[in-house]
Amino acid sequence: MPLQPSVKRAVMVDSARSRFDPRASSAVAFLSSLVFHIALLLLLACWIYTAGRNSRGMLLTAHTSDTTATDLQLAQTFELQPPSSEPLVQSSQPELSVELSPQLIPPISQPDSGLSAALASLAVGDVSEQLAATTRGRGASFFGTYAEGNRFVYVLDSSRSMKGDRWTYACNKLIDSLNGLKPGQEFFVLCFDLDTSFLFNVPPQQAKFLEIDDYVVTRVRRWLRSRTLGQATMPADALRFALEFNPDAIFLLSDGELQDNSLVMLRLLNGLVSHSRQIPIHTIHLFSEEGRQTLQRIALENSGTFTPVRGR
Repeated sequence: MPLQPSVKRAVMVDSARSRFDPRASSAVAFLSSLVFHIALLLLLACWIYTAGRNSRGMLLTAHTSDTTATDLQLAQTFELQPPSSEPLVQSSQPELSVELSPQLIPPISQPDSGLSAALASLAVGDVSEQLAATTRGRGASFFGTYAEGNRFVYVLDSSRSMKGDRWTYACNKLIDSLNGLKPGQEFFVLCFDLDTSFLFNVPPQQAKFLEIDDYVVTRVRRWLRSRTLGQATMPADALRFALEFNPDAIFLLSDGELQDNSLVMLRLLNGLVSHSRQIPIHTIHLFSEEGRQTLQRIALENSGTFTPVRGR
């Protein structure tokens, strides 16, 4: 039976498609392979170009998979700087500068070499004295001599041998000692030469302990400036008044030989044979050889400490 014309044309078309399909598939595969290899060559060329120079920008990297697709990513690259050959400078603690406070008494003339050496040695002693004071209880310190308690009497030599540097230095040390007292502690000051002078020139019957504060220290400084040094070195009366205050300790300072019966008087009023408690008397001998043994004896017999300050 002869085929219909329409059926005949369909058969011819199918036959033609079957003849051209192998070649079409081969062409598609070839084109895909060509594109893939060209892309690889371009990437390889880019990599060779960038591998020989320092990378300063963006590096194009490619990741391939089993398929013909290509995964492109942008990776940020950085150039590492070589370590500096300069040595590192180590940091150090800031230096501390200490500014000394001005003299409490008006400036004095330049002392001679012997006195300068003595003042320098005492300055070193002041530092250790302040450090030791932090571990002590309530008390007072004068020329490095420490006394425990809350009430103190200072007995100062105001004879003419103390003129100049000696008097100025002794007054400065007294102010330092007063500034070291704590609230609630009390003090009094007596000066001796031929006569006995009470702090602020009050009469003996009005003399009493003063509590420490800035205003009182300022008044003491002014009173010391107003002092006129007198004749002789006679502390017996001043020591007797000091004992009547019944303080926790007495500080006695002089630069020469005592010219009265102070030693005998103390044996009677403050010695071991007296009926009252013995009050410690700490003695300071200032810049002299005369009278040193007497002050040492007073300290020994009155449960005190003897402190020689050497100089000219």
